[in-house]
Amino acid sequence: MIIRPPATETEFEAYYALRWKILRQPWNQPPGSEKDAFEKESIHVAALNDSEKIIGVGRLHHLVEDRGQIRFMAVDPEARGQGVGRAILQELECRAVQSGLLEIILNAREEAVPFYRQNGYEVTGGSHTLFGAIPHFEMRKRLPDRSAPA
Repeated sequence: MIIRPPATETEFEAYYALRWKILRQPWNQPPGSEKDAFEKESIHVAALNDSEKIIGVGRLHHLVEDRGQIRFMAVDPEARGQGVGRAILQELECRAVQSGLLEIILNAREEAVPFYRQNGYEVTGGSHTLFGAIPHFEMRKRLPDRSAPA
């Protein structure tokens, strides 16, 4: 498995297709609903298997000052349980630290809360209910400060 940003138009198409398939299609949301206004200024990361098929995706964008947000994490059901989500999350966190961010927030679907807790995130409260059916919880994680003296 390789973790890296999508590099070509075809890879970006596959990246967004997986996001839609996992995060929007089951709730009858139209293609295009998997994107928002932050796409061009975000850090996109994909997991590619040995056949170079995108099997997982995630995105980080800068919010304010030293805080970023991870959104649109999705892993192909056939690749779950193989460390794909963890690898994507670690890469996004690494890129956040390199960008000088000190904290990441995210809104996790209820079934994803244990995954994020295992990776050092804490629940800070309830969030929204997506499509009237998917409860979300706000979570956050403090990151190492690269500018602080060792």
